[in-house]
Amino acid sequence: MPGPRLNWWETILFSMIILVAGFILVGSPLFEISTITVEGNLWLQAEEIIAASGLVPGTNIFRAQTGDAQDRLEALPAVREARLVREFPSTVRITVAERVPVALLSVQGEFWEVDVEGVPVRKKRKGWDGLPVITGVQLGNPNLPRTLEAVKRLPEEVVAGLSEVWFGEDLRLVLYTIDGIEIRLGRLERLEHKGALLVEVLTLVRDDGRKVEYIDLSEPDKAVVKYAGGGGVEE
Repeated sequence: MPGPRLNWWETILFSMIILVAGFILVGSPLFEISTITVEGNLWLQAEEIIAASGLVPGTNIFRAQTGDAQDRLEALPAVREARLVREFPSTVRITVAERVPVALLSVQGEFWEVDVEGVPVRKKRKGWDGLPVITGVQLGNPNLPRTLEAVKRLPEEVVAGLSEVWFGEDLRLVLYTIDGIEIRLGRLERLEHKGALLVEVLTLVRDDGRKVEYIDLSEPDKAVVKYAGGGGVEE
């Protein structure tokens, strides 16, 4: 059997109770934002993130436009994703995932730090920051993300010692170390294997002490070292 139905006056009374309760919640100081926390930030300061969100302490937590705040945060070049959660009665928690720079790229005559997707994060800061310069491809080139993904796949100790990464129209990758060694990695197949082998070869040639002209790892299972002044060694 169907349940009991509310009379019209009961419906009106119930609606009024809901409206009054809502008015109390929206107007109560208990629900004013007193704390905004930030998580996940490595490069940006929490104060920068809060300011960019547009959220202001003292705003009623029910009136806070968290969707608009999320859009504003994700419009920041350094932020890949943002999420905002209301924690009642008076806290908003902001969680961000920042874009992590993996290389430098020339953009309109200035060097920018770019993430693995090729998004410019910020202009290069003064001093050496351990990021190689990407050449051979520019912003908007469909091969740029492939080049940056290749950099990310290389061992960290290799990338830390690079000054330049070149990716040509023939889809071959060439690295240049800070101490002037050219490294020909060829195509991007088996890149992790080539990277591990490169760590071993660099250790050997630097222990040897002779000046190296280039290291060729185009064939994944063979390393060719060309020393300055002639001569080559296969390993």
